[in-house]
Order: sequence, then structure tokens, then C-alpha cells
Amino acid sequence: MTNRRIYLAGPEVFLPDGLREQVESSKKAILEEFGLTGLVPSDNTPELEGASHPAFLIYQANRELMNQSQGLLANLTPFRGPSADVGTVFELGYMIARGCPSMAYTVCSTPYNERVSGMERDANGLTIEPFGLSDNLMLDASLEAQGGALLRGNRPCSPEGFRPEDYFDEALVRRAAEQLAGLIERQVQEQL
Repeated sequence: MTNRRIYLAGPEVFLPDGLREQVESSKKAILEEFGLTGLVPSDNTPELEGASHPAFLIYQANRELMNQSQGLLANLTPFRGPSADVGTVFELGYMIARGCPSMAYTVCSTPYNERVSGMERDANGLTIEPFGLSDNLMLDASLEAQGGALLRGNRPCSPEGFRPEDYFDEALVRRAAEQLAGLIERQVQEQL
């Protein structure tokens, strides 16, 4: 298989530096086992000192890395609430729109509808998707539609959310990376 660059999306960018670096290097090493090269946002850190719009520079740097990538591995573990990190969700949508093979995972075993309230409607009377999916149906279904999946771990969600060290599950990342390598290989074969 030709070595493919994979954009690693997820809330890990917000972890304390030492833990973030450890998780990033672990994920890159796992991808290498399958002939893939991981790219993380810190691989392309823009100079922010004195910048008039640092958020835009970070966006441009991340988008540049996504444009250099031929696939995506996204961590959709609930972050600061019942759903995945919204930046990661954007990155997933961007890569799927580009037609890139994509896989995602969440360490969370609790279905989205149970994390929200376990009812058909929330406290404001708004409908809650009753499908028992990992997150919003547009995430699960978009991955499935292009051959990927959103793999679910075995950690139940608590009201406090997940601790920083809980965002990485080596076995889950390995399963997702293996399936992503298979998706990429199929794509390469179809292009021959």
C-alpha cells in the first residue's frame, strides 16, 4: 500500500501538553503499523505572536493539513457536553466532502439519546434522536455512507464527562486504524 497521510482530528488538542504529545505520538505509531502517516494540528503550528487574528491562522494551518491528507481518523468522544467536539465534527464533514476515507471512534459506550436525557424529548420539549447512535445521526450515517464507521468504546459517560486521560483507548484506535487502512486500500484498488 502506498503510504497515505491521515489527519488525526479530536479534542486531544485541548489536553495538557505532556498528555497531548503522548497521545499524538501513540496514535501516529499505531497508524504506522498499517502503513499510514498521522498528521496532527501541532505538526503545522502557525506563528501567533502579534497576530491580529490568531484563530484564523490556526484554522488555515489545520485546513492545510487536511488538504495534504488522504484520510481522516476522528475522535468523537463527547467533549464539554453530550456531543463530540464541534471543531472535530467540522473536520469530519470537510474530509468526507472531499471524498476521503474516514473512520471515527468514541471511547463512550453510552448512546447519544441516553447522554442527553434518556427520553424522547428534552426539558424544553425538543425531540431527541431515538436511534441509540454514538452521536448525532449525521455523524454516524455520513461515515457509514462512505464505507467507514463510528466505533464505540466501553466507557460509560458520567455527568462530569471524561477525564483527560480517558480520551485515548489504544485498542479502539488500533481497530479504527486497521479499518481505515482497509478503506484506503479498497479506494486505491478501485482507482487502478
